[in-house]
Amino acid sequence: MDPHSADNCKCHKQTQPAQQTLSDMDFDRGIWNAAIYNEVERVREFIKKGQSMARDDCDYTALHYAARNGNEPICKLLLDEGKADVNAVTKAGATALHRAAMMGHLEIVKLLVEHKANLLLQDESGQTALHRAVMRGHLEVCRILLAKEPTLKLVKDKKDKIAFEYIMENANDDFKLLLKP
Repeated sequence: MDPHSADNCKCHKQTQPAQQTLSDMDFDRGIWNAAIYNEVERVREFIKKGQSMARDDCDYTALHYAARNGNEPICKLLLDEGKADVNAVTKAGATALHRAAMMGHLEIVKLLVEHKANLLLQDESGQTALHRAVMRGHLEVCRILLAKEPTLKLVKDKKDKIAFEYIMENANDDFKLLLKP
């Protein structure tokens, strides 16, 4: 389960506009909202104001939101012009790579890897981006991650499980062969 999905997010409540908190209004007017909705020019304005690494209440950056939502132009802009920290972690230890891998956004995973994302970073559950990709069945993302960092196969999370142990029962043989330690 994604603790920062729309249903589970504790950082920003989904309320009626008249009931929004100041934090929620800041979020809606901030770079994070522009990153979610792929508003390139708005993000560019925030970058000019030096806000490319602004963090929300849970320490998510615009790069986290853009990566999760598959907004490749925003990710490129943040990394190239905004000099975003590709390895910035949230309070839960998630990186933009965790977010993109979990959602199966292959091109964004490649982009983050090109920008020196640390593939071995683990979130508060001890999971790497590979764990996240496996849990959602994103074979091509797994291939990219393992081609760059084969030792990911052996990284255990806090449940003492390697990514292979999270493969769904109905996974194809290619998936199993790729991840088998």
